[in-house]
Amino acid sequence: MSNDVAFKPSPREFVSAARKSAPEICRTTVIGLYRDARRPRSGSAPASVPRTTFDPTLPDKIANPYPDLERIREHPVVVNEQLGVWMIGRYDDVHAAVRENSVLSSKDGIALQSFVVSSVLTAEPPNHTRLRRIVAPLLSKRSVQIQTSDIRDLTCAALAPMKAGGTVDMVPELTIPMPIAVIARVLGVPRSEWMKFKEVSDRVASAAFAPGGLPEGLRRLPGVLQSYLWLRSFLDAEIRRRANVPAEDLINQFQLAIESGDLADQEAFVYTTLLLIAGNETTTNLLGMLLIKLAEDHELFRELQADRSLISGAVEETLRWGAPEQWVTRVATAPYEIGDTVIPTGGKAVLFYASANRDPAKFADPDRFDIHRNTSGHLGFGHGLHFCLGAHLARLETMTAINCLLDEVDGLELAGPVRWGRNPSLQGPVSVPLRIRRS
Repeated sequence: MSNDVAFKPSPREFVSAARKSAPEICRTTVIGLYRDARRPRSGSAPASVPRTTFDPTLPDKIANPYPDLERIREHPVVVNEQLGVWMIGRYDDVHAAVRENSVLSSKDGIALQSFVVSSVLTAEPPNHTRLRRIVAPLLSKRSVQIQTSDIRDLTCAALAPMKAGGTVDMVPELTIPMPIAVIARVLGVPRSEWMKFKEVSDRVASAAFAPGGLPEGLRRLPGVLQSYLWLRSFLDAEIRRRANVPAEDLINQFQLAIESGDLADQEAFVYTTLLLIAGNETTTNLLGMLLIKLAEDHELFRELQADRSLISGAVEETLRWGAPEQWVTRVATAPYEIGDTVIPTGGKAVLFYASANRDPAKFADPDRFDIHRNTSGHLGFGHGLHFCLGAHLARLETMTAINCLLDEVDGLELAGPVRWGRNPSLQGPVSVPLRIRRS
């Protein structure tokens, strides 16, 4: 497949992808529905356990969950009977919970609806060790540093039209195309498919965290299936190509792992999808939030422009303050004691990273954005066994992009209202209109 010709699966390739995928889709869907139907409901918790109606999937709560999270932190755990979950928001409790992988497991996925697949995100050792080992070398801190020049070139090319000033929406111009280009390069995706990958990523991520249960899932199903089969067809074609034309990229790593028996075809597909979502959504949201702060606070802009060593602190504070990944779920594989109650075996817990990162018991004056604070221990990339694989890459992308921006422009101002996305967990702005100031 040529790098400048868009991939269009033939009917035969599409049917082949469907045949490979159909059994797995049916299996994961049926198992997920069965486990959700059978899991203990939080309404069974003693009356002494506080209740909440907070639903993190509602649009107004997505836009601003923090007042509700503050109330959740008043207790070690609260229950939401409508969603059937236990909710945990204090820093110490969330931090402890994500380390208890043997008791609070991600084996049913990390969303409200269970989705059971073999992936590095959901596996426990030794499978987790096997899966992580396949990609870790190409996502290590040392390896991603090699991307610095490419990231700077991509960022500076996006900023070039802004040198004369004017108004621009930074999301379509920078925070979307730059991260998707970077993760696509790491994977080994031809340039012709970069924006298609973004479309697929958005659709799958939205479906993964969507509220509404079965009715909403059925409504989204046709579009999700179309994206699913396109991506499966594409990956099958690329893996076949790597067998004849090896390359130094992640798809080549998958091909070698499949050939050696360390990875199944379905696991390679899930891995690609996961890296695609995590590799661009997190950075897009992180960079967008920091751009908003730079536009709102002219003193902060000047401070970073004068001392670039502060950029790293600004990125970490954005991760703490903004929490691009707001929450994840875990299922109890054994009774899990917290506070004066016990989450029973099979119960589902929601762990709020966003709440933990705003806990005043951990971070003083937590609602204030302060690049000079000690952010050590923040949960912006999670923690423990399932700490974000792409953390080094996301940090590097954001720091490089901000450095380039500070070189090219003299100031930023908001030129209109910021619009926020409606993904309940992977939170970030979808429109950041900025006025570029030049001296």
